[in-house]
Amino acid sequence: MTGQMRVLIVEDEWLIADDAAVYLRKAGHQVVGPVSSVTAALRLVGEGGIDAALLDIQLNDETSYPIAEALQTRGVPFAFLSGYGEREIPAEFRTCRIVQKPASQSAILNAVDELARAG
Repeated sequence: MTGQMRVLIVEDEWLIADDAAVYLRKAGHQVVGPVSSVTAALRLVGEGGIDAALLDIQLNDETSYPIAEALQTRGVPFAFLSGYGEREIPAEFRTCRIVQKPASQSAILNAVDELARAG
């Protein structure tokens, strides 16, 4: 287990976002958000202080790819939390960590631990 991290959760399904937040808090991490839109997430990324992020790819009628780009620019590690397969993800993001939905508590915590080591 790594140290405490500030983890941004971007997810438009409330129950999934809440479950992920509960898992992270129980593991000692601080949760930023959850937020369900690109605009809200970009605002939080711009404010800084985020150590890692979990991004659902499909957010209502938009995708989280602009958030992923902003995180990459700032050197913040992230993982996609998605039902998408690798072929459905643009080439520039295919090397990113993908946690398949539905994600278990251990899958989410393992992903955050990997992100901590990557960061």
